[in-house]
Amino acid sequence: MFVENGYLTTETKADPFTLESLIAWLETQPSNTEYDWINCDACLCGQYVRAITGNDFPSGVTIYAHMFADHVEYGDVASERPWTFGAALDRARKALAAR
Repeated sequence: MFVENGYLTTETKADPFTLESLIAWLETQPSNTEYDWINCDACLCGQYVRAITGNDFPSGVTIYAHMFADHVEYGDVASERPWTFGAALDRARKALAAR
């Protein structure tokens, strides 16, 4: 339970920093849109964080690190080519299924 504006509520919100939430976001993106994994501002996760928070995050901050089981899964989803949202979506679904 949460207290909002003095009232108890049982509303829960999905954690945006999960692989499932990233997959849901990728499902809404044009599959042929490219991202630049090398550029933190234009990488897959950088664009995702900006889309869900409305803010950029400082370079080097891996706020999204716990979306992935480990750095290998992160690399499998985000750094493999091709760097398109559709390809990343396919890889993210495979990573989730492999857990």
